[in-house]
Amino acid sequence: METAERRSAAAAANSRRAKRLAQQAHKTHPVIQAKQNQMYLITSRSQVQVDNSLINRVLPKEVLLKVFSFLDTKALCRSAQVCRSWNVLALDGSNWQRVDLFTFQRDVKTSVVENLARRCGGFLKELSLKGCENVHDSALRTFTSRCPNLEHLSLYRCKRVTDASCENLGRYCHKLKYLNLENCSSITDRALRYIGDGCPSLTYLNISWCDAVQDRGVQVIITSCVSLDTLILRGCEGLTENVFGPVETQMSSLKKLNMLQCFQVTDTTVRNIANGAKLIEYLCLSNCNQITDRSLIALGVNSEHLKALELSGCILLGDNGFIQLAKGCKHLERLDIEDCSLVSDITINSLANKCDALHELSLSHCELITDESIQNLATKHRDTLNVLELDNCPQLTDATLSNLRHCRALKRIDLYDCQNVSKEAIVRFQHQRANIEIHAYFAPVTPPVDPVVNRGGICRCCVIL
Repeated sequence: METAERRSAAAAANSRRAKRLAQQAHKTHPVIQAKQNQMYLITSRSQVQVDNSLINRVLPKEVLLKVFSFLDTKALCRSAQVCRSWNVLALDGSNWQRVDLFTFQRDVKTSVVENLARRCGGFLKELSLKGCENVHDSALRTFTSRCPNLEHLSLYRCKRVTDASCENLGRYCHKLKYLNLENCSSITDRALRYIGDGCPSLTYLNISWCDAVQDRGVQVIITSCVSLDTLILRGCEGLTENVFGPVETQMSSLKKLNMLQCFQVTDTTVRNIANGAKLIEYLCLSNCNQITDRSLIALGVNSEHLKALELSGCILLGDNGFIQLAKGCKHLERLDIEDCSLVSDITINSLANKCDALHELSLSHCELITDESIQNLATKHRDTLNVLELDNCPQLTDATLSNLRHCRALKRIDLYDCQNVSKEAIVRFQHQRANIEIHAYFAPVTPPVDPVVNRGGICRCCVIL
């Protein structure tokens, strides 16, 4: 009888344990649950208790709203859970002028954007949907129609966005100034035509890696958006060398242009840029490996305002072009000529003598430069040089570090694989200038090949046949 009772009790205990485990299995992980709660607050009003705490009774609503205006999206969502008064304050439209949903990313779906648009309305000025790959045209249609005062929009990596979204932007968001469409690979020239027609105040546009965009789309933007000063075209393989030819005279407002890895760029393209964008301050042509010294000469003649120039991987550039560049671009502050293997001391001396404002210089893999030009650079730019990259410059020796020791403004030196710069010299430099970062790595020296020995132990190279 006792055995039967024990079995019955054990069975009941097992049943309770199984029930408890089943209940736990249905519970959401606390981190996931918290994130879902935050998303719920963005999309709807929660039911919270009335609170008559001192802070709510004493401080005027206007003061509390001012405090809430300094909170980010997460903090607003958390504050909205405190009490009904804070819920109203946190979800007031004036606190939703700037929204960044990057933290939520994959949780942001169509309903979230639509309800967010209803809440923010005309208050919203800045929205970042960076990385929100679930957002597509139907969500943005509601959003654009309800938020006409939008000035700053990032759709970076929103790969479901198509020309239709850009059509709605052009139709409703006429105040748009900043637009990031990087990696929105579905957009075409039609999208840029809609934006050009409807957003004439645009000053910044990024369409990097949008392969379907061709010359005509870029030309429409330049023609229609007369205040455009920043254009990012990295990796746009649909462009040709004549992309700026027809609009050369309409590029006067352009100050920053990035054409990294646009392999179709030639000297013709750069000549159009130099002739048209005379106020250009930043230009990136890295990996545009068709350009030659003609491009540098054109920039030297027309681009006197140039401050930053990136030419990494442009292997056809040599001393003759850089001499002309240094003569004309005397305000140059930053120059990247990594992998420009034809460059010698002549280029470095020209830059040192002509470009007084130069403070960042990348010379990595410029294998012809020697200690002599670095000494001249260090002497002429003792009070201005901040960063110097010298990776894989095999002719540099310890003398280079001795010369750079006197550069008062220096913050970082890169010396990866400079085999003739000794570790002892680096240690001495670090002891003397402890505030300067030195990045150095020395690949192990390849050991000599052992002579091949035959089974009899005689060196084969010594065998006389």
